[in-house]
Amino acid sequence: MLRRIVRRAPLRAFSSQAPPSQGFKVTGSFVANEAKEVAKLLFGTVTFITGTTLIGGYVVENYKHMHPLTPPGELLDIDVDGHSGRVHTRVYRHATSPVVVLLDGSAGETSFDFEKVAPKLAEFATVIAIDRPGLGYSTPGALPRSVDTISKEYMAVLAQLDVANKQLVLVGHGNGGYNMRQLAADLPSSSLSLQCDGLVLVDALHESVRGRMDAIAPAIQAALAKREENPATLLRYSHWGLLRLVHWMQQKRNAQRFTPDARLFVDSFAPSPPHRRGVSHEANAVARTEAHFLQSPPPTLAVPLVVLSHETKDMFATMLFEPDVEPAMLTAMEAAWNEGQCALLGVSSESVAHRIVPGTDIPHEKPEELIAAVLAVVNEVQGKPEGGVATLTTTVCDVASA
Repeated sequence: MLRRIVRRAPLRAFSSQAPPSQGFKVTGSFVANEAKEVAKLLFGTVTFITGTTLIGGYVVENYKHMHPLTPPGELLDIDVDGHSGRVHTRVYRHATSPVVVLLDGSAGETSFDFEKVAPKLAEFATVIAIDRPGLGYSTPGALPRSVDTISKEYMAVLAQLDVANKQLVLVGHGNGGYNMRQLAADLPSSSLSLQCDGLVLVDALHESVRGRMDAIAPAIQAALAKREENPATLLRYSHWGLLRLVHWMQQKRNAQRFTPDARLFVDSFAPSPPHRRGVSHEANAVARTEAHFLQSPPPTLAVPLVVLSHETKDMFATMLFEPDVEPAMLTAMEAAWNEGQCALLGVSSESVAHRIVPGTDIPHEKPEELIAAVLAVVNEVQGKPEGGVATLTTTVCDVASA
């Protein structure tokens, strides 16, 4: 019988310099060499994953750029101070209502952020929502993105929508509150047969708040200044598709914030460089806007006004991760925010109401609250005080001291 002799090869260690298996003694140089080899493997793996992610993100981002979705609204050509552009505009028309509701979102928000609200509002008014120039499906607008420029852009849009002589209710969320307050001040001197007949401010910023927060402590001032750099950072990430990856990882959150129809479009444009550039431009203009309002406050209105504010519990909790920030400072920040919300009641001299709403994002989390507030203002505008703004009042502010 023939026997097949199989010669076993010695097991190989991690490195190319593995010692003999018999009589082996672990030395410091051997351990160091093995650690070096393992580090090479790990570095190569991380480099491969990172490179693959970057390449994949870049490919996806370019594909999205080359194959944009067709937006659901209409693209209106406007010209403001010699700057031409196209504004994606969505109009939900009511056949008989004399009221027009204009919705304006916070920094980076578009017409799609109001999809939970607009169809319901359209049951009793014509509703208009746009992607401000530079955002969503609108072309870039003139720089800087000041409230004066944005107000002119809104008037250029309104001039094309056959809404002359209608009763106009303005709704501003976050930074959009500044835009709507400026538009309300500009309309009387415009060629449009429109004026602000009612106003709803939703978690709107007040020009006094930032100064109050900066005065709390140097650590707060430094932390807020650092966060102002975020839009520019996200813009850089968007060029390589990294922001799209982050956006994809937040799909559960986005599914809660947007309707399925809106999310299809938001997922396409929100992480893109053009949109993020628009967000960055708007963020860069906030300080200029607040200085403008502090130096030249718009005239006090005499219209129905509702201020919706979300509760401040844990509103600034993430600030604790910033250097030298202490819990007592966050309490002071919450107080400054609340004072600003109360100060907004001074925007109008009549029929004002302030309502505190649970949660942190009213248009997306509590759309029914926004719908009720707008309906109350519309009722007031149409001479129906029994369903007006007084029915919403839950918080009394000392406006004079605010």
